[in-house]
Amino acid sequence: MVAVSSAKQRAREVVDWRKYAEQQEKIKQDMKVIEAKQKEHKDAYKKERESLSNLTWRQRKAALYKTNKHLIVMRSKERVESDRNVLPVIVKGDVDGSTEAILNILDSYNADNECELDVIHFGVGDISENDINLAETFKGKV
Repeated sequence: MVAVSSAKQRAREVVDWRKYAEQQEKIKQDMKVIEAKQKEHKDAYKKERESLSNLTWRQRKAALYKTNKHLIVMRSKERVESDRNVLPVIVKGDVDGSTEAILNILDSYNADNECELDVIHFGVGDISENDINLAETFKGKV
């Protein structure tokens, strides 16, 4: 009886070890696929950034607007009815350089699958009543 239960226990250990080894192999394969996809995404991102690197931030915004215009053209009523998570923002800075720096940081935002960041207006100077009205219209933040 002891020999039989010992053999069963050993057989379970062998089966558990094989399952563990298979899981580890699958994890390695999955990591290779994940790393390949990350590299592909990173290369595409770098290529896009390099193609826009010689432009000023205003030219870059205009180029991005033209390429993504079909995604941007949405009236405020459609924005409210949309089922996507969208955060409309208005960026205002005290000088041109600080606004450019903030927009560059916002350009690197890449969590659109969780919450899409939508820069509806940007500029230099104090926050005006027009900025507040625009933010209210789009239910955004200044």
